[in-house]
Amino acid sequence: MIKVAFVRGKYLNNFEGQNYAFDQHKIKLIGFSSMNALHRDFSFPVMRLASISDFLGDVKAVKAIANRAWGDSQVLFGLSKFASQFDIFHTADPHYYYSYQLAKLRSQNKIKKLLVTSWETIPHNNETVSTKKKIKQFVLRHADKFLCYTEKAKQCLIKEGVDGNKIEVIRLGVNLDTFPKKRTISAEENKGINILLVGRLVEEKGIIDLYNAVKNIKKQSLKIKSLSLTIVGDGPLKHRLEKMIKKDSLTQCVHIIQTTYESIPKVFREADIFVLPSKRNKTWEEQYGMVLIEAMATGLPIVAYDTGAIREVLSEAGSLVKEGDITGLENEIKSLIESPSLRQKIGTMGRRRAEKEFDSRKTAKKIEQLYKKLYVSAK
Repeated sequence: MIKVAFVRGKYLNNFEGQNYAFDQHKIKLIGFSSMNALHRDFSFPVMRLASISDFLGDVKAVKAIANRAWGDSQVLFGLSKFASQFDIFHTADPHYYYSYQLAKLRSQNKIKKLLVTSWETIPHNNETVSTKKKIKQFVLRHADKFLCYTEKAKQCLIKEGVDGNKIEVIRLGVNLDTFPKKRTISAEENKGINILLVGRLVEEKGIIDLYNAVKNIKKQSLKIKSLSLTIVGDGPLKHRLEKMIKKDSLTQCVHIIQTTYESIPKVFREADIFVLPSKRNKTWEEQYGMVLIEAMATGLPIVAYDTGAIREVLSEAGSLVKEGDITGLENEIKSLIESPSLRQKIGTMGRRRAEKEFDSRKTAKKIEQLYKKLYVSAK
């Protein structure tokens, strides 16, 4: 049995976690989170440790002070006392403080192997604050192996000086039983169209672009009984969006909701088109887009901006639009609205791609093999 500490601080979540469902007789995995993780219930045991991040919240000014003081607020108190209890420590992203805590232990040979998952696709990001840069570079030097979920993330690490031979690329997937494909929709059932976006209500998710595109489409004469937009998420743009919806008299057809991850599959099944118009800024771009995989698994046609790792994840299973091109976004959505057969064709392509490339059970087997290689090399 290989004992693995899966360290994610406050970002321990089921999006990623569903890919780590192992036979506990082979891989005994325990998650390590802060007291306030993104989710509460997991398929594996979780150890919750106190963290500075538990007390700071998401206030930018406070987080900025923490970054300058410690390099990062995600300190996990008491993490070092578990050093001798695991064969592999698997952390996430080299700029987090708990990754630095583990890298220090690895440099002192107090832990056997350190695996680092790196999502980042923008080279030399998270290096503007000198303390954070120091933490990140220390982790890059002392990690035994890196796991990336995209080739774009791998190339980012290589540009930062990591040996490509130390990097493994394994695609993150979803549970295809949890996200079953929608039944076939005939042209006679083309009563109404529900467009869906799932994500944080922030500028970089392109939510305002999608809202304007849908508003423009609503003004046109389409052969459907109704058109609605469902936005699932929360964030600083919520109040602004609600004011826009009310001003434009669209309260009957544009809905902002929040739900649990367990309820998300039902939300996808009730949609007809999924849209992800993510936009890059100086420090962020769409690193993966788990919602794209959830939409593909459900058999939804997808429209997205061509930015970040979206092209790599989506491939031919959706329509890509130049970032910021609201007219292009509008035209692609309208094409799908007007053609049930096109929606069915692209949705079927997406489901096939999800089955081939993004099955979490296949991902778990590949990660299990990676753990075994690390375990053997530690002896």
